[in-house]
Amino acid sequence: MFMDKDALMNLDLIKREKIMRAELGEEKCKIIDKYNLHPNNRIYWVRLQDKYPDQEYFSHKFAKKSSSLGMIFHIYRLCFAKTKYFENNWENFVPCVYNYKKGFVETPIYNMEFIKQKSTGIVLDLQELSKIHRLQEFKDLCNYMEKKQEEALNKCYIHKIG
Repeated sequence: MFMDKDALMNLDLIKREKIMRAELGEEKCKIIDKYNLHPNNRIYWVRLQDKYPDQEYFSHKFAKKSSSLGMIFHIYRLCFAKTKYFENNWENFVPCVYNYKKGFVETPIYNMEFIKQKSTGIVLDLQELSKIHRLQEFKDLCNYMEKKQEEALNKCYIHKIG
């Protein structure tokens, strides 16, 4: 059941959240749950925490049209260029979390806090990635990762024939 914004705004909070969650699907709801987000009267997903003001993360419209990766990148305040780069090259990466006993371990997208490049093992912290504000600095990072990926793939190819 898809409802327009005005219809959603007129529902009580429990019904509103149930309908909004149904519109997002399972994986996006796991993101909503991980970050403890709830809909507000403006149809935005917000984090409610005692002793802190409510923090709006994104509109429901954004959540519906965005990918799960896009939602997480938005939570971490990553720009459109970073989101597009990783969405377009996601086959080269895996989502990770840090486990103090095992190091970086793969995890489902909804739970990720780090991104690991498959071929090189290079790990990027989403919080650190959000600190890159200059486009050229991000392009330099991408070029570096692509170069390292090419080197790793060449080593693998040479090893297979050698």
